[in-house]
Amino acid sequence: MIKPPRNPYGYRNLLVYKKAEELQIALADFVKTFSRHKTLAELADQMERSARSTKQNIIEGWKRNSTNEYYQFLGFAIASNAELEADCTDIIKGIYGGKGLKGINAAEHGGDIEKIPFYPLNTHLPLYLQLKLRAKELNFLLDKLQSSLLEKMRKEKTLSATERIRIQNQKEAVFRKEHEVYLKAKGWN
Repeated sequence: MIKPPRNPYGYRNLLVYKKAEELQIALADFVKTFSRHKTLAELADQMERSARSTKQNIIEGWKRNSTNEYYQFLGFAIASNAELEADCTDIIKGIYGGKGLKGINAAEHGGDIEKIPFYPLNTHLPLYLQLKLRAKELNFLLDKLQSSLLEKMRKEKTLSATERIRIQNQKEAVFRKEHEVYLKAKGWN
């Protein structure tokens, strides 16, 4: 279904766009601190391209002619943002420690880094951990926006056959899991 005409710059009002832009700016400031080691220069370039791609895919999806195309471009944004989050995780783990980027001791931050809430952002955390949390928040927002578009397409009956099958498979997987739990609880496994 063709989207009705709307503000061509309306994406600027989306929280997900604003968060992507904030992340891109914060990342640009962070990578300026990297040493000139070749590996870190390449890492900085890749991280900046991932952040830029996330934001640009939100824009391009907004400008597309159909809700389905918008949905697809949000998927590209999610993938780019996931790359950036993974790079931040690698830094946190100390993978680049020998090249001047030190990781962190997870115990100093409550143990499991993945359990640190992204909202509200704790500005006292190391910058690369803040960037990871911003990326997690952005993934959350992108997922919610994409889910709302799926619901819209479902109501309009414009979901592609592939999406209808994927959704049905997800429902069946949830049912199977709930059924297994039920059987186990009854002792019928």
